[in-house]
Amino acid sequence: MKIKSLSATAILFLIPALAFAGQRNAASVDLDQSVKVSDTQLAPGQYKLTWEGNGPNITVNFTQGKKTVATATAKVVSDPSSQPGAIDTDTTADKTVILQGIELKNETIQFENAASGAGN
Repeated sequence: MKIKSLSATAILFLIPALAFAGQRNAASVDLDQSVKVSDTQLAPGQYKLTWEGNGPNITVNFTQGKKTVATATAKVVSDPSSQPGAIDTDTTADKTVILQGIELKNETIQFENAASGAGN
């Protein structure tokens, strides 16, 4: 009987912990214009971002519905002055809008390939 009670208690504490961990590595972003991230052109719309990785280096997946539409490497940078939902872009000489970063609460996701094509 004690084993069942202990298991039930462990589950009660584990479920909220897992939910919290899942929320930490996910965000939503609403793009109001087409942007290029990695080698993919994203159309305006709402995307769910999920990321994984150790330390500041991460891999970010952009999904719409259940379909992953882009994957990019990035860094998570601590930024206490960030404005959640703010999107940083740059425009190249050929007018391509490059996604530079996405600000979240107290941190910013900076895409690594963003500076390579930036010309503005």
